[in-house]
Amino acid sequence: MDENTKIRKQNMKIYALYRTISCDRVFFYAIDFLFLNQVKHISSSDIVLSLAFYAVFMIFLQIPASMIIDKIGTRKCTIAGNIFGFMHVWLIMFCGNLGSLILAQFIDAICYSLKDISDVTLIQYSIPESKRQGEIFSKLEGKGSKNYYLLNAITYVCSGFLYVINPYIPMIGALCFHSLAIFMSLGFEDVKKEKEEKQTTEKYIKDLWQGVKFIMKSQRLRSLFLYSGIAWGIFCLMGTYRSSLLVDMKTSEQIITIIAAILSVASSVGSRKQIQFHNYFRNKSLSAILFMTTLSILSVGIVGIVNISYGVALSIVVIGFVLIDFVKGVSGVLCTRYLRNFANDEILTQIYAVNAISRNVFRASISFLGAYLLRITNTTNSMILVGIILLITTLALVAYMKTRLGLKPEEYDKNEFYEKEKVKSA
Repeated sequence: MDENTKIRKQNMKIYALYRTISCDRVFFYAIDFLFLNQVKHISSSDIVLSLAFYAVFMIFLQIPASMIIDKIGTRKCTIAGNIFGFMHVWLIMFCGNLGSLILAQFIDAICYSLKDISDVTLIQYSIPESKRQGEIFSKLEGKGSKNYYLLNAITYVCSGFLYVINPYIPMIGALCFHSLAIFMSLGFEDVKKEKEEKQTTEKYIKDLWQGVKFIMKSQRLRSLFLYSGIAWGIFCLMGTYRSSLLVDMKTSEQIITIIAAILSVASSVGSRKQIQFHNYFRNKSLSAILFMTTLSILSVGIVGIVNISYGVALSIVVIGFVLIDFVKGVSGVLCTRYLRNFANDEILTQIYAVNAISRNVFRASISFLGAYLLRITNTTNSMILVGIILLITTLALVAYMKTRLGLKPEEYDKNEFYEKEKVKSA
């Protein structure tokens, strides 16, 4: 067994468990809104506004992050990203106003501008080239995401009760899991490329520009970027709106975190069922995700303006968000899988970087809109307005994607296949 084969096997062995620990913040997201709102006395609109700044930071950091990853390797950037994630939680614990919260979001943006590309690219490079490469990736990523959501469900329930005892205990738990992610990332190794050439700055810029030209010519990728950006922006906004809505409904901290745990399980099921979802809806999978999300948002919003009992209202709210989080779990794996189709390893980093920029452009725009709506009206009305806007956007996007996405391989234009040395279709 040669050295590269050993490295690939080691990376694939570690990856699913690593993603379980580091896919996102364990403990943190169940109580982050409560901690900032109740302990640090930061308003709901300012919390959403800080997330908009986070998205703006991500936009400007993506290309530099992509260049750094190509220069120093995926392993070092994965380790660095986890270290910055630890720093973010530490800063949140001591922030006292919007300015310090925005600084913490900048550190967080450095974390995920690296990790969003380096984590996925590392495992893509580690999977041997074959017809089953896409399926193997889906299984590894799906398993990691599924287990992350299940772990989240357990820690979410714990965090609510720990928060009541002392709000800082769940934050310390988040720091512990970040420390574990740093330790696990040290076990990865970069896969060495055959006939690796010395990469000069001039050659790098030339290769990067060639990749960007391919991306901009691809109508399929443009459609995926539009979908990915809109979906991700809405999912992120709904995460904050959910906490704000439950606080407005006078829901206790323990119930809020139990609901968060249920939603984490829903996302886990979505990640695990993404292949079946794709096989059922086929080329309409992304459209189905958008329509399900829109219907859920409008349903949850309408509950807030009708005169029904608290128990019934809370049940409908939970069901609506369960559906949103289920398709969120499906969307995360499917979109990453679709992005890598018809591309080889040389273009993957650029594709993921441009996708991350697109996601954050839309997330910033949607978050600024969400923060503005919270300043002029309550959470319920804001959700209804967002739902109406999303419905109109979804109808337009589905019409746009119909002739550009979900076609048979032979129906795509040659510009959809990246060619530099050899085409690898997936």
